[in-house]
Amino acid sequence: MYYFIIFPLLGGAIGWVTNYLAIKFLFRPRNPWRIGTFRIQGVIPRRRHELAVAVGEVVSRELLPQDQIAAALSTPDIRRNMAELAGETVARRVASFPVLRPFPRALRAAVAQQVAKAVNREVRSLLADEGPEMVNRVLSSVDIAQLVADELNAMDWDYLEAIVYSVAGKELKLIEVMGGVLGALIGLVQAAVVYFV
Repeated sequence: MYYFIIFPLLGGAIGWVTNYLAIKFLFRPRNPWRIGTFRIQGVIPRRRHELAVAVGEVVSRELLPQDQIAAALSTPDIRRNMAELAGETVARRVASFPVLRPFPRALRAAVAQQVAKAVNREVRSLLADEGPEMVNRVLSSVDIAQLVADELNAMDWDYLEAIVYSVAGKELKLIEVMGGVLGALIGLVQAAVVYFV
């Protein structure tokens, strides 16, 4: 009868420990351990470069394709903000021109304001007509996949591991617990086989 206590406890402990170790071996050991001809290293550290390249390609192809970024940057709100920013920047520069210093401050401000309005109007018109093409031209020189891969490769191990645990911590804990539950069920079946056979 003690089979029905020992086997499930032993099976549950083995299932929990193996799942716990399997999850830990995703990130650890970070540096390879050599045991004879065997090399042991965590899955993510061993394949970090490949994973970073794959994630970068998925991000650039599926999540943030160039045409989607171009469309987002060409919305009326973005065009308006860019035109206003250009106008404000030019107005500050014009107001500080040495050639305008002899004139009264109010006149310099009025000139800067008129220039800002003209720049704002022209930039807004330019972006409305050629904005998507301009954005596509700029984005064609940016390799989003490589940027993402470089960021992931440069990321600190502790930070990367913390991100994974913050996103999937509950699910990983559930995997550990389910290992214990399944191990206990297998132990229960083994106890029944030993007891009845």
